[in-house]
Amino acid sequence: MELRFLNKPEMSKPRMLVGLPGMGMVARTTINYFMEFLEPELFADIPMPYLSPSIAFFEKGLVVPIDREISPFKFYYSQKENIILFSGDIQFGYVSKDNELALKILEAAELCGVDIIYTVIATHVQKYVEEPEVFGVATSPELLRFLGSRGVKIADGSLKISGVNGLVIEYALRKGINGIALLSETAFPEALDIKACHAGIKKVSGLLGIDIDLSRIETEAKRFDEGFKKYLKDIQEKKRKEEDLGYIG
Repeated sequence: MELRFLNKPEMSKPRMLVGLPGMGMVARTTINYFMEFLEPELFADIPMPYLSPSIAFFEKGLVVPIDREISPFKFYYSQKENIILFSGDIQFGYVSKDNELALKILEAAELCGVDIIYTVIATHVQKYVEEPEVFGVATSPELLRFLGSRGVKIADGSLKISGVNGLVIEYALRKGINGIALLSETAFPEALDIKACHAGIKKVSGLLGIDIDLSRIETEAKRFDEGFKKYLKDIQEKKRKEEDLGYIG
């Protein structure tokens, strides 16, 4: 696994936001939202030719080469907001490669003089919550105090964060870089939880001091909320009717 620079931006102690697919798709959606509004510039990637499609294309009997250098892992930057965004299409799901990828992200962070790394991920709760809370964990007591001063509750007790989105925070500590992970509550770990995404994006944009238009995702969150409440109401109504029919019989 190698780090490939297309150009190296000149930045002063930039922040870095990391997001790969994970629970509730919170981390990846956060990155996508920042990408959409900041329109950052690509400056580096991690080539993974063996992750390209295992298929060959032919046209009129002749093989058509495809670009196997397109990487699923890319680094972007916004000079205006002094931030680097790392976007990943996948996680490997096995220990050696996930750790190797986390180390490559930190290598880029070191080379670019990154001051602090953020991730926004999901934390699983058993019941649906009207307003998902966002908790914080960090690499130092000073950062925990910073989070507290900004109204972020500190995650209580012991917890584990699996995958690269969590690993980068531990490796940040090892490399002497500040790190913060925000954990947004979700009751839907296997699906896109737009409410958890909205809560996390709103919190991290405030911490970063980046003014992002949240109107679209607020509308999506409201629509999701209304749809889910209607679904619950329909389920309860169906159950009540079945109970009434059972009583009549």
